[in-house]
Amino acid sequence: MITGVKPPQTAGPVSVVVIGGIDPSGGAGLLRDVATATARGARAHAVGTAWTEQADGIHRVEPRPPAAVRAALAETISGLRPAAVKIGMAVGPATAAALIEALGDYAGPVVIDPVLATSRGGALWEGAPQQLMPLLRRATLVTPNATEAAALTGGSLKNFQEAEAAGRSLLEAGLRAVLVKGGHLDEGSGIVTDLLVTADRTRPQSHPRVAPPTPRGTGCALATAIAVELGRGADLAAAVDAATEWLTSAIAAAVDVGGERHLG
Repeated sequence: MITGVKPPQTAGPVSVVVIGGIDPSGGAGLLRDVATATARGARAHAVGTAWTEQADGIHRVEPRPPAAVRAALAETISGLRPAAVKIGMAVGPATAAALIEALGDYAGPVVIDPVLATSRGGALWEGAPQQLMPLLRRATLVTPNATEAAALTGGSLKNFQEAEAAGRSLLEAGLRAVLVKGGHLDEGSGIVTDLLVTADRTRPQSHPRVAPPTPRGTGCALATAIAVELGRGADLAAAVDAATEWLTSAIAAAVDVGGERHLG
């Protein structure tokens, strides 16, 4: 366990540890995290939790042993002293527990994108969604989409009132702050509204909906971009605003890669 580790003060690019599964296409997952951190002017250090194979009709996951994940993250935090940590695919309860142990008393911001499944529907979490909660309680911010928030709370999210209720429910369950992403809500609207739910208030943030097809990896990229901004010292609302503005531009600049849309 790492104890008392604090991020260093630096005038140069911040270092961010990104943790998750490898999607070989680079459209989502750990490779997208690295690309995002680099695009945002940060230095990324990757810790893999699994190798995946994803394509039409193909879904395979090869988890890394939890002990290896724990050792890699603990050594990285101790040696690199990152400004922030972002966690995506946590595989299952054993790996999630290993991540909690490795984080120890790390004092910097931790952003978690609670990945449960791929955009194609393949499972990326082994176990009940609620078994992810101990790890989510370790986060500075958790960034579920509407489907993930519904799974974590056991309810349904069809509108913004239900999204806020889900965010409040997650705070009552011990989370510190939740950004419920609104991309799956009111999909006929030209506006997307995300809800940043904290103990003090619910803060809606609206931005233009970019015309489909939607590129893969937007959730991965947003959480990583927020981690970069928090690592630079931004407060939570400012970090979310800056990351969302960047992501909206990246979605608008998306390109076709191997038959699928990737962020620009």
